[in-house]
Amino acid sequence: MPLLRITHQRGAFTTAQKAQLAEELTAAILVAEVGADTPAGRAVAYVLFDEVDARTSWYVGGKPDLDPPKGGRFLFDVVYPLGAARQVDKTALHGQINAIVARTLDVDGTFPQRGGDWVLIHEVPDGNWGASGQTIGIREINQVAGGTPERAEYFEPFLAAQRRMHEAHGYPEQAQRP
Repeated sequence: MPLLRITHQRGAFTTAQKAQLAEELTAAILVAEVGADTPAGRAVAYVLFDEVDARTSWYVGGKPDLDPPKGGRFLFDVVYPLGAARQVDKTALHGQINAIVARTLDVDGTFPQRGGDWVLIHEVPDGNWGASGQTIGIREINQVAGGTPERAEYFEPFLAAQRRMHEAHGYPEQAQRP
């Protein structure tokens, strides 16, 4: 159930480019979260485009960004449940998002040319994600999205370690998800 919000300057993308980005980025965020691009995962993977006016709402160095690099500037906010992706998956996703955008916009995607395009991965702690009126976590999300068994081999020990940490530091039982 990944969520990707792309904040961009008005006019940075055509409708066709948005469709291409949504298609390719959906595959990338699903592979990074659950290890596979599946039809079940696509049914719960969101890509949202938030367009802002650079003259009135996008400032760099305290001033309106009236001279952005070719293609504009972008913020990619990826939201996953905590424990969904290993660091290697996050690092790969940073590179994939950059490559997809560079290819779609026909720009030089190397650093520092695209240093103003930021990919931020936000991890939602277990117990803080809800759907259909119930609290869900990485186990449920992995199951619903058709995640790979290998991904569970990562997040199960991660969740167990998190429980041990809570117990060792005296977190109240009410603070832990059953």
